[in-house]
Amino acid sequence: PNYIDNWVVRSFNHIHKGNLTEEHLVVARGILAQKFLVGIAEHLEETIRRLDTYFEWKSRVFTSMCVAKNINNHYAKQKLNPTSIEKGSREWDLIAQKDNLDLNLYLYALELFSKQGSTMFHRPYLDKEGVPIDVEAVAKKQKMMAILDFFSGN
Repeated sequence: PNYIDNWVVRSFNHIHKGNLTEEHLVVARGILAQKFLVGIAEHLEETIRRLDTYFEWKSRVFTSMCVAKNINNHYAKQKLNPTSIEKGSREWDLIAQKDNLDLNLYLYALELFSKQGSTMFHRPYLDKEGVPIDVEAVAKKQKMMAILDFFSGN
């Protein structure tokens, strides 16, 4: 009874009750892109480095020691109390169905994390496994595929 579906998309749109549409997701994506420096818990060290750079924290030695200590504490707690849900499990599917707009917003946040890393912090675009993506090579491949599709009649 106290569960609120798609809580983040609802919050960004100031809608607390009723149905949501794809338009609400588009608004939420726009707000996320324009107003947020995205951090991702699975990439906590990189997130902290970005915050350090963005906010120009002065005491680098103290900051790095503090961050290392807290990251180690975070990972130790995760091992003691795992909270992740396996993708494809019954629980995952139920949550993904109920919170589909928030899930889509999270996937967009992952894209933004990669884009912000490249544009704001001069880091390469990364795929889901953290491997750098050669954006120019991908664009060339897409152009080549479009040409092949054109000539093959697809």
